[in-house]
Amino acid sequence: MATIIKTKFGWQAQVARKVGGETVRKAQTFKSKRKAQVWAQEFEVGLSKGTASTDTLAQVFDRYARERSKGKKGERWEVIRLERFKRDLADDKPLGEYTLGEITRADLVAWRDARLGEVQPASVKREMNLLKHVFVTAVDEWELIPVNPMAKVKRPASARRRKRRVLPDEIEKVSAALDLGSEPWVSEKQITGAAFLFAIETAMRSGEILNMRNRDISGSVVHLPETKNEHARHVPMTARAVEILEKVRGNRTEPDQHPFAIDSDSRDSRFRLAVRKAKVDDLHFHDSRHEGITRLARRLEILDLARVTGHRNLNELLTYYEASGDELAERLNASTSNDEIK
Repeated sequence: MATIIKTKFGWQAQVARKVGGETVRKAQTFKSKRKAQVWAQEFEVGLSKGTASTDTLAQVFDRYARERSKGKKGERWEVIRLERFKRDLADDKPLGEYTLGEITRADLVAWRDARLGEVQPASVKREMNLLKHVFVTAVDEWELIPVNPMAKVKRPASARRRKRRVLPDEIEKVSAALDLGSEPWVSEKQITGAAFLFAIETAMRSGEILNMRNRDISGSVVHLPETKNEHARHVPMTARAVEILEKVRGNRTEPDQHPFAIDSDSRDSRFRLAVRKAKVDDLHFHDSRHEGITRLARRLEILDLARVTGHRNLNELLTYYEASGDELAERLNASTSNDEIK
C-alpha cells in the first residue's frame, strides 16, 4: 500500500513492494496529492506485474524512431517530433528524463496542457496520436509497461474550422510580392508564386504539387501516385493550370525532374514573407485548397469533385466548400429561365 505524505516540497508518494523476493522502494514528490496518488497506483500496478521498466522515455523515443518510424511516409516528421518530445516539459521536467515506470497520466496531462499554450489543438492532437502509439508499442509489443498512461488522456477540443478563401485582389498582391510579373519563373519566390496559383486552379495540396514529377503529367492530367490518404488519384488541369505549369517548368522536361523545383521549407518561408510584404492578413498557403475546391464545385458534379480532390468522405469535402450566400444566389438566378418564373 502506498503512503502519501505532505512535505514542504509538496506531496510525496512512497511505494514499497516485494518483487521477486526483494523489496522495491520508490518515492517521488508532486505538486498535488492527486498526482501523487495516481503515480503511486500506476507504479504499483507495474511493480506487481514485474514490468515497470527503468528505461527513460528518451531511450524509448530513440528505439521507436529506429524500429517503427523508419520507412514510414511521415518518417521525417515523426523523428523530428520524437526528438522534440525529449525536451518538452511535463510538470517542469523534460519528458525524456522520465522513466517508463514513473510517468503517469497526470504528467502527460500537464504536457498536453503546456503544448496547448504553444500550438493549435490540431497540432496537439497529431502529437498525442504519435505519443500514444509509442506507449501502445511499449505495452503490446515490447512489454516494457503493463498499462498505457496515455489511454485516458483526453484529446483537446477541436478549434473552429478555418473558412478562409483567397480574394482576387489578394492573389494579385501576393503574386506581385513573389515577382510573377517578370519571366521566366526561375527563382524560389517565383516558383512559390506559381505553386500558389496552380493550387488555386487544381485544389492540390502543396506537398502534392512540389512532389509531382514530369512523368506524372499526361496532357491535361496530373497522376498522383502518393497522396495524404495514400490513395492515388488523377487531377484534371484547367487551361490556366496548364499555362502556369508550362511557365514554371521551362526547360526542366526530363521525366524525373520536378516542375516546381523547391522544397517545402523554402516554399513555406517564401510564402510567409510574401504575405507580409503584400500586407494581406491571415492568409495561409493551404487556403488555396479552400479556394480551389470552391471554384471547381461550380464546374464538377459532387462525386467527380470528390474524385479530383481525393476525399472519400463527402462530409470532409464539405469542410473545404466555402461558396458565399451571394455566390449561391447569383448561380441560382442565372440557372432560372424566364418561363420558370411564375
